[in-house]
Amino acid sequence: MPVAQLVNVQSKIRPEWRSRKEDDVDNGLAGKSVYAFGDSIVYGHVYPHSFVDVVAEREGMALTKFARNGATIGADPHASGGQILTQVEQAADDAPDFVIFDGGTNDAQSIFRDRAYTLGGYVEELEKTLQAMERKWPTARTVYVAAHKLGSRDWDTQVALREATLEACHKWDIAVADVFGETTFDTRDDTQRAKYTFDGLANGFPGTEGSGTHPNEAGVSTFYVPVVSETLQKISSR
Repeated sequence: MPVAQLVNVQSKIRPEWRSRKEDDVDNGLAGKSVYAFGDSIVYGHVYPHSFVDVVAEREGMALTKFARNGATIGADPHASGGQILTQVEQAADDAPDFVIFDGGTNDAQSIFRDRAYTLGGYVEELEKTLQAMERKWPTARTVYVAAHKLGSRDWDTQVALREATLEACHKWDIAVADVFGETTFDTRDDTQRAKYTFDGLANGFPGTEGSGTHPNEAGVSTFYVPVVSETLQKISSR
């Protein structure tokens, strides 16, 4: 499978997601390029049309998505999608206007289950990833997307990884689209898990009653898109 996931799902895109209306305010994002890295939350799980696709369509941005299901920040031998650092290294050298990435969701699962995989190992690989982005695209404005509160992961492990990641983002002057901290999206709540996440498709679109990890269309539009769009708009004038 190629690193860049260029799956065409235009025929299944909701019409209201294709672009902003003509009378919407220009937020300085139209025509800008964005590279997206990460795991299945960025890729889209079994429906490769995630929140980054929706944001790009609404804002008129040119998106190239390199995310892979099962990817991790750390060098986890159990990760089915490899490291996000590899995605970065294999991406084009041409600098985009923006870089969006996530990470830590699969790391949380592995760290909780495998004593050999530690928080320190995660931080070391995160630093390498951020350094690679900075070295490769020094002019790009980078956004880390902090995923929602996950009922499908150990809570203490999530919090530890979040704190370490936010510290690294502060160090490297990386903006944070904080879905975790700025929204009420919390799939420890069984009602939210059922309403806003999916594992499989229903009539070709993300369903409901998911495990709590992958946001469906309602989860994407209600929680992810507003936070990510607002963060991009804030840093677009840098």
